[in-house]
Amino acid sequence: MKSKTLGSEGFAGAVVLTIGLALLQYFFASQRNYSVDFGVCLPSPNNWALPELWSWGINYAMIIGSGVALIFFNKGYSVIQSADMVLPSMFLMLTATNPWAGGALGSSSLMVMINLFCLATIFSCYKSFNATQEVFVVATMLSVGSMFQYAFIFLMPAYIVIGLLMQCFRWKECAAFLMGIAAPYWCGIGLGLIPLDQFSIPNFTTVWENTASAGDIFTGVLSIGVTAVIASILTLNNSVKLYAGNTQRRLYNNSIAIIGLVCIAGLAFDFSNLPTYLATFYMTVAFTIGSTFSLYTIRKPGLWLGIITAIYLIFFLVMIF
Repeated sequence: MKSKTLGSEGFAGAVVLTIGLALLQYFFASQRNYSVDFGVCLPSPNNWALPELWSWGINYAMIIGSGVALIFFNKGYSVIQSADMVLPSMFLMLTATNPWAGGALGSSSLMVMINLFCLATIFSCYKSFNATQEVFVVATMLSVGSMFQYAFIFLMPAYIVIGLLMQCFRWKECAAFLMGIAAPYWCGIGLGLIPLDQFSIPNFTTVWENTASAGDIFTGVLSIGVTAVIASILTLNNSVKLYAGNTQRRLYNNSIAIIGLVCIAGLAFDFSNLPTYLATFYMTVAFTIGSTFSLYTIRKPGLWLGIITAIYLIFFLVMIF
């Protein structure tokens, strides 16, 4: 049996690193606003008028909470056939080293938590003959999310495909999915909680529209671009071994890859809304890295993880100073 690449000490180190980088960003970069309002009918989290300290603290609490949730998620579904802490540690490291994903409460941390919940719910329906309740809940969560951030709309077709992969999406589940999407809007409008004049059409643009400097944009895009290319290569490489392995695990990994593709498309074509996709994107990358270390025998894995962390730390320091 393979020895662990990272144990609980490694994850604890990742949590400490996340807190340390969060403090650095709070004191040196918290004044920079990397988000704008992209709610369909309700204000996005970054416009909830929270005190700066509360906004910063809640955001990083959600990020660290998502890292902990990944541990239980993987234990429950064995997406990665390993008890290593590479998955949650890489998620925390990648997310914490990109200032665009932190600094203040935003849609990014909200999206990754909702995605984890939706993935866990839909994975529990694998080959289920009646998944209407679960599918309705998933659609409702995505619909509520879309009220605060239109990027959730792009995830809806992705979860339909994932439902098909899980072999639990039939005509009645399709009806449940549509009702789940409609229910929050129907209730909000019907009860008078959401005036019709509050609805807005998303403004898609590939131009950065906030206060980030040209240097920040170049460094951030370089970091994300390199990550996307390497993650895509590793995903294709992992698929070869996964294809010959357990079918259920392969479908789980394919489902997460679909979410990753949606995020990459959002990062490329919805550039002004880029920060929203980051935490979820990094979650899918963490799954890819974790699978790579689980599927292949890598010499000196700790050294490789250290090198990866050092590279992203350099990106982080360049962006905030």
